[in-house]
Amino acid sequence: MEIILKSSSTNKKINVDNSIISIQTLDKKIINNLVNDYGIIQIDYCDNYFIGETVLEEINLYNKYPNISLVSELLKIFNLDDKFLDRSISSLSLTEKIYLNIIRNISSDEKIIFFKNIFLGLDLKNIKMIIKLINFLKENSYIIFYCSDDVNNLYKYSDFSIVANKNIIEFDKTDSIYTNVEFLIEYDFDIPTLSYITYKAYKEKNVKLFYSKDVRDIIKDIYKHV
Repeated sequence: MEIILKSSSTNKKINVDNSIISIQTLDKKIINNLVNDYGIIQIDYCDNYFIGETVLEEINLYNKYPNISLVSELLKIFNLDDKFLDRSISSLSLTEKIYLNIIRNISSDEKIIFFKNIFLGLDLKNIKMIIKLINFLKENSYIIFYCSDDVNNLYKYSDFSIVANKNIIEFDKTDSIYTNVEFLIEYDFDIPTLSYITYKAYKEKNVKLFYSKDVRDIIKDIYKHV
C-alpha cells in the first residue's frame, strides 16, 4: 500500500504492508493526514468515554457490526474470558478500560491502525500485552502505526520508522533510522539509549560495539572489549 506523508515542508511517498511503523514527529499535519486521508482508526489511550452500560453493549454501540470472532481473539490476548463482555463498565479498572477502548476500536474490519501514545502510563506487564496485540495484528495483515513519548519504545518494537520535523522527513527500516545517531543529532531527534551508548563508545573510547535493541547484547559486547 502506498501512503503519502504530508509534512509542513514536504511530502514523501512510502510503501507499507503488514508492518509496524513508529512515528517520531511534532508535526501534527503528518498524523492528521494519516487519520483523515486514509481512514485510519486512531486509538488514543486517554479516550475512556463510554456510553454503554456493559462491555458488549459498548462494543455494539461503537461498531454496528462488530467482528465478534476478532473480539474473542483480542480478549485472549489480554487474558480475559468471555465473561468480560457481560461486565458493567463502572466495575472496570483503569487498565480494563484501556483494553476496552482498544477492543471497541479494533472490532471493525478496518486494517490500518494508529496507536497514539499507547504505552503511556503502562507498567512493563501491560506494555508486553500491547506488544503481543500489535504483533497479532501484524500477523493478520494489519498495518500498524504508533507514536510514543519514549523513543526507546519507538526503536524497540517497530519494523520501520518515520522521523519528521519542519526541515526533513525520513522513512526507513527502524535499525537504519535509529543507528544513524549523527543524523538524529543533526536534526534534533530523540535518540534511543542503546543506540547512543554504542555511538558514544566508538566516539569517545574507539570501542566498536554492535548496535542492538537488547541491552543484554550491549553488555556482552562491552565485556568483550574491556
